[in-house]
This record gives sequence, C-alpha cells and structure tokens, in this order.
Amino acid sequence: MHFIPFTRFFPLVIVLLSLLITGCSTGVQVEERPLTDNWTLISSKEVQADVQALSSESFTPDNWVKASVPTTVLGALVDAGVYKDPFFGKNLETIPRQPFENAWWFRTSFELDGFSSEKEQLRLLVDGINYRADFWLNGKQIASQDTLFGAFRQFELDITEAARAGTNVLLVQVHPPKVRDFYMGFVDWAPTPPDHYMGIYREIRLKRTGKVSIDAPFVHPDLDPKNLAEATLKVSTELTNHSNSPRKVVVTGTIEDIKLEKEISLAPRQTTIVQFTPDEFEQLRIKNPRLWWPNGLGSPELYTLKLELEEEGSLIDQQQTRFGIRKVETYLNDKGVRGYKVNGREVLIKSGGWVDDLFLRYMPVKDAAQIRYVKEMNLNSLRFEGFWGNNHHIYDLCDENGILLMVGWSCQWEWPDYLGLELNMKEGDENLPINEGVDLYAVKLTPDEETLLSDYFRDQVRWLRNHPSIFTWAGGSDAMPKAGLEKRYLQTLAQYDPTRPFLLSAGDFKSDVTGPSGMKMNGPYEYVPPVYWYEDQKLGGAFGFNSETGPGPQVPPAASIRKMIPDADLWPPDNTMWNFHSGRKDFNTLGVYLTALNNKYGKPQNLEELALKAQVMNYEAIRPMFEAFVINRPTATGVVQWMLNSPWPEFYWQLYDYYLMPTGAYYGTKKAAQPLSLIYDYHHHTVHLSNDTRQPIRDYRAEVVLLDQQSKVVYRKEASIQAAADQVQELLKLPALAGNRQVYFLDLKLKDAAGRVVADNFYWLASRPDQLDWNKYFWYYTPQKQYADFSALSTLPQVPVQAEKKVIRHGDESEVAVTLKNPSAHLAFFIELELAQGADGPAVLPVYWSDNYVSLLPGESKTLTVRCSAKNTEQKELVVRIKGYNLQRSITL
Repeated sequence: MHFIPFTRFFPLVIVLLSLLITGCSTGVQVEERPLTDNWTLISSKEVQADVQALSSESFTPDNWVKASVPTTVLGALVDAGVYKDPFFGKNLETIPRQPFENAWWFRTSFELDGFSSEKEQLRLLVDGINYRADFWLNGKQIASQDTLFGAFRQFELDITEAARAGTNVLLVQVHPPKVRDFYMGFVDWAPTPPDHYMGIYREIRLKRTGKVSIDAPFVHPDLDPKNLAEATLKVSTELTNHSNSPRKVVVTGTIEDIKLEKEISLAPRQTTIVQFTPDEFEQLRIKNPRLWWPNGLGSPELYTLKLELEEEGSLIDQQQTRFGIRKVETYLNDKGVRGYKVNGREVLIKSGGWVDDLFLRYMPVKDAAQIRYVKEMNLNSLRFEGFWGNNHHIYDLCDENGILLMVGWSCQWEWPDYLGLELNMKEGDENLPINEGVDLYAVKLTPDEETLLSDYFRDQVRWLRNHPSIFTWAGGSDAMPKAGLEKRYLQTLAQYDPTRPFLLSAGDFKSDVTGPSGMKMNGPYEYVPPVYWYEDQKLGGAFGFNSETGPGPQVPPAASIRKMIPDADLWPPDNTMWNFHSGRKDFNTLGVYLTALNNKYGKPQNLEELALKAQVMNYEAIRPMFEAFVINRPTATGVVQWMLNSPWPEFYWQLYDYYLMPTGAYYGTKKAAQPLSLIYDYHHHTVHLSNDTRQPIRDYRAEVVLLDQQSKVVYRKEASIQAAADQVQELLKLPALAGNRQVYFLDLKLKDAAGRVVADNFYWLASRPDQLDWNKYFWYYTPQKQYADFSALSTLPQVPVQAEKKVIRHGDESEVAVTLKNPSAHLAFFIELELAQGADGPAVLPVYWSDNYVSLLPGESKTLTVRCSAKNTEQKELVVRIKGYNLQRSITL
C-alpha cells in the first residue's frame, strides 16, 4: 500500500469560514482559507524570467512541477514522479544533492471577489517555511529572506495594498538550510533526504477581515482536582486595529449556552488582549463539566469557543477553536522521579515516539489511522520529539482520542553532527550516558541563536496551546536549555500558556532555575530480552520515567519486507541493503537482533520463516517492557517506546511499519497496556493483577494455567479478585520450570462476576532462561551471556485448527468475525491472521484486529474481530489468511 496520493487530500474542515457579508454598509468578506492547491515549483537555476514576468497572469509554467502545499521540494518531486520510489532499495541514495543546493520557486494564484483595501484587511499567515523565503504578490515584494527565516517561526504578512480584486499571483522563493541552521531532522532514526526538508512544509493561509481582526483565541480551563463537579474558564483573544483611525467594536463569545460580550475601543494600529474572566462573567463557572480524560480513563470531552467581531452592527471577523476542560499537574516523588496527574489522578504514561513522513508530506488519512492504532493499542500518550505536524490535524486527532502529548525540542540541535558540524568525541567517550555526553559535546548557542529558539518556542506555544492533549512542553531532549534560554521559555509560558507544566528535558538533568528534570534517558535502544525490564535497577528498567527506550528493531511481516528490499537482496538478511533500511550510526545493522533470534528460536531458512519468528520475538520483547512499568507503578511513572512509527520503510523502532502493517510488537503492546490485566514478572516469576482504571473491581476471578511442551497441565490456580481503582496486586509465585531446554506455556485469564473473560494473556517460557551480562556496558543496550532456548517450539505437534468467518457491514467499515477452534489435545501456538483483498491479493491496510498472534489451549475456541475501511478493499472479497507456528496447514477463509 502506498500513501503518496494522500498528499492531495486536504480536508475541507480546515477552511474555517468563508462568509460574504451582504449590504452596502461594509462590503467586508470574512474568510480564512489555506492556499493548498494550484501550486507549481521549479529550481531557480532553471528560470530565466524575472519576478515581474513570473507574476504575470499570462505566464505559463510549462516545465514547472505541479504540487500542493504543504510539501517539501523533494516530496513534491517524488509525488510528481520525477524520482522513482525513493523508499525501495537504495533509490533514495541515488537522488543527487546538487539540485537542492540552490533556491526553488513556488508559484500559485488565488481569487479575491470584490476585494476593497479601504474596508478590508488581507494577510498571509505563514505557518512553516524551511528555511528562508522571499515573497512577492503581484510582482511586489512583501517579505525578504533577511527577516523571514527559521523553520519553526510563524509569520504574518500584510498584503492588503499588494492584493487586488480578481486574480492574484503569489511567488515564494524558498532557500535551503545551511550548516548550523536550526531545522527539523530525523537524527539516527532515518536517512536525511538530499533537500534537507527544504520547502513550505506547513500551511500558508489567507485571512480576510475588516480593519479590526481577532487572533490567537485562548481558553484557560481550571478546576480543583478534589472537586471535579466544578470548573472555571478564562477566555482571551487578541484584537488588532490595522487602520490609522480609532475603532469601536463589539466582541462576542459563545461556548454552547454560554454567551459573552464586550465593547472595545482601539486606538490606531493598537493591539490589545481582551479577556473574559469568571469574576466578570459568572457563566464561566461551569457546574458538572464534561472533562477531558486520557485514553483508558474516560471520555476526552471537547467544547468549542466561537468568537465574533462586529463594527457598527456588521460582522468583520470571526474565529473558533476547540478546547478541553482538564487539569494537568506534575510532581516529583520521594525518589526525585517526575510524574503527571490529570484531573487529580496519577497517570502512568504509556507512550510511543512519533515521527512524520520522511518528506514531511501531509497525509491526513494515514495520520487518522495511526492515531486509531495508538488508541487501539491502549496507549495513552505520544512523545513528539520535535514540533511535528503540517497543521493542527494531528493534534486534533489526539484531542479527539484522548492521547496525551509530550511536545518539545528534538536532539537535532543538541549534538554538533546533526547541525552539520564536526563531533570530535574522545576515544572512549562514545559510551558515555547521553546526559554526560551531551554536557561535554553539546552545541554552544550564540545570543542570536538563543533568541531564535526562544522565538520558535513562543510561536509554537501560541499556535498549539488550545489542544488539551498536550500535557507538557519539553525544553530539550538529550540536553537542557541553559539558564538564560530556560528563563525565556518560562516567560513565554507565563504569558501565553500557564495551563500546563514546563519540562526541563527528557533526559536526566538539573537546572539552577527549575531543579531536576526527574526523567531518565538510559536506553536501551537495541534488543534486550524480557527479563531485562524486571531485573535492571540502574539503567532502563521499570522504574522512574523513561522518556525513550525499547528492545530495538521490529522486523515487519514478509510482504512489507518485499516492498522495500529488491528480490536479489532478500536473503540472507544480514546484508548492506537490509542495513540501509535500518537506523543510522550505532543502529545501522540488525546484528544484535538477528543473533538473538537465531539463538532463541533457531536460525530461519527463508524469508517467510524469519518473518514469522521475528513476530514471535517482537511480541515477546515489547510486551514485558510495558508490563513491567505497569506493575511497578507508582515507582514507575512513564515509559516511551522508541519508537511508535517510522518515517520510511525500515526494520527499526516501530510498532507497525511505514505501510501501516502491525508487527508482533503492536499486538504485544496492545496486550500489555490493556486497562485490566494479569501480568507475569519474568525475573521474580510472579503473577500480578493490574487495575489501571478509575473503577474498583469486585468478585472477579483469576485463572492461572501452566502447561509443558506436550500441553500437559503442570500447575493450575484460581484466585478471587477484589481490587481498588489504580491498584496492582501480586497474586502468586509460579513453581520453578523443570527440565533441560524445555518450553512451557502460561495462560492467564481474568473473568468478571458473570464469568466472562475480560482480559487474557499468554506467555511462552524456557527452562533455560535469558541471562544478561551486567559486566559489559554499551550506552544503547546490555548484551546477553545466555539466550533462552525456544528451539522446542519447532517440534510442537501439528494441530488441525478449525476456522470460520462472518462479514458484517458497519456504515463505511466492514467487520469480519473469525472464530478459531482447536479440537486437538495439543496447544496451537502463535496464530497469525491477515485480512486480504481476495485469496491471493494484498493485505488490507490499515486494519484493526481485536487481537492477533493468539494461541489456543487444547479444546479452546476464540472469536476475533477485525475492522477496515470499506474503501480499502477495492470491492474485492474480504479474505482471512491464517497460519501459525504449528498448524497442520494454512487456512484461507
């Protein structure tokens, strides 16, 4: 499946309003629209004509490339077919860098019906350019690269005098970033495209109003966490008089049945902040508010604020924004660990690291699928290491789905080599912990650079502050801002957003201004076995708030591998082509991962065997990371899987791949993060109950069954369960696993008072366990000295699993219910189900399974459901393909 066409799908909802006010008294049209389509672009080296000729309505850009905005230059060229699929093989490496070393022209035109510069104000709102730009409208320069620069600055350009009624031609000359410019990047997660993300990567919007405008509306909710039945709202907005005469206007606000109104007088060219507070407007004291809760704890309720501005009884501007009523608090516990509360409830942050597409293309349909994946995996958070997103869309999706966001700066600017500078690290220092290494080698900012970053932060906070999903602003990733810059960040928050706390850094640092970060960033980033997360007490184990960590690569299923690796390089896997689609620097090979897989599960003989065994190991590796943090709360307060997704097709750091194919890690995460769960501790060999909900449970039962590799029950235990909300209980300790190189299976089921299974979990355990070599240390992982022996899985008796399906249509979605039955006396291990377009067709993606990679006890049946968009089936029959570790035969339903 390929997502480049999604760059054409700008949702109409982005057009906030387009309203012609009738009547000869004003002649004002109130409008805000993104300039999305009808763009063309070309290298400045290929243009002979001057600005005046390019600005002519009659100019025909015959050899220019058609594009839509937002886009980077390379993203537009790839979409237009100028370069063949850069994500296949090493095609990306063959794209030359020279064409992107000079400026590129972007050109579009737009219509203005009945525009009057005497009565109306017209502005271009520029949300994101990388890196510098010159703007011309109708041949008149309206902005210069001398002042319009900086990837995370936002600009407002007054084009009232340059615009005209009818057709207008906009020219933008974008200049590429240079060494030490501060822009976005993917550090060691992915290769850097040759254009270095040059382009108009966020929206350019046209805002048309009267001579007074509304900007930057903000809703500041507050509540007492001890009394959630009441809340207060403060509403503010900026009013600007763009004219040379005094103005008197009326601003009104509406929040459902709440009405607000003020009359404001403005001097010529004055900007003022208008506030509506509960002291003035009693209706801003809300009784029984609908609260915004994170995923798993309640509904993420949203409200809408609508503002209108009138002059002499006529509408001259209007704005609206959504917001949520919730209270975010942070704390340091008695061990100096940072934690977070939402509405007074401590929240274990179960998170993943988000990245945009490698070419920063706007893919709203794909983004919606990814946030649905996040919600269905039972995660409640994402970390944006960087201010990602082409517009508000990704933030809106997180608001709607209850996904908390840690938003802040990336390590892209903290290490010299990512700014194009030399990193002269002393021999031996390459193994320093991140916080020590960056202290020694971090980029030292000039005063001008500090001002630039401070301006960046102000613009991003002001732009995003109404999103309830954002729970903290991070001032650094691998480093912390120096005191002067940190104080400027804090001043920004005091002025623009006092509703959420500042986080010094995602790493372990201490500031003279705000004290310790309370975070840790000790990895691992490479494969470690399940026991690591329970046994480790000094690095990345399940204590504290681990802001980025994980068991390294997640190799996807075979169909995805074939989409990115040429046939000649598919086997054997440890080759330069596979390495090219791995990470960078210390992560440019799958060596550690494949060594573990070969030792634990046996060396695969072909791609299909490797892909299936990889899903087993992906599942086994990721689940205990989340589960260990779940059962160790409140000692553990947060964990961020590094990473959630990938910016291009690769083997590293992903719970689902670039094509939206879930890996075994996806389903392992989904199982681990479920609100109610029974969990096995690999180090202490104990079974725990976790109730990570806001409700107590009563009269539940836990059923624990341990089977040997012949499917004989060797241990069975049942326990009655009563548990308060947000509680973890140790239930029992398992007996030692007997035998040499034996495999055991642990089945855990939690049943409610009516006997219904509300949560289950299934483990495969080895009598020869994984052992870590704690005497060896690498900054990104701890090596093993012994591997668990699961070779006996290959000798399990073959099982004749039975299956049937039922297809149901739910509006725009199709649902397939698949019932699996194991009629035999032996376990059916690790069954993979794939929804496909016809018997031999491609997989349906994205796809939403209730569960997958399941195992069936002797005589057991399970019904799984899967949903997909009906549009993604191309009107072909929905087929389910089933295979497993020890099925007698594959099944096609």
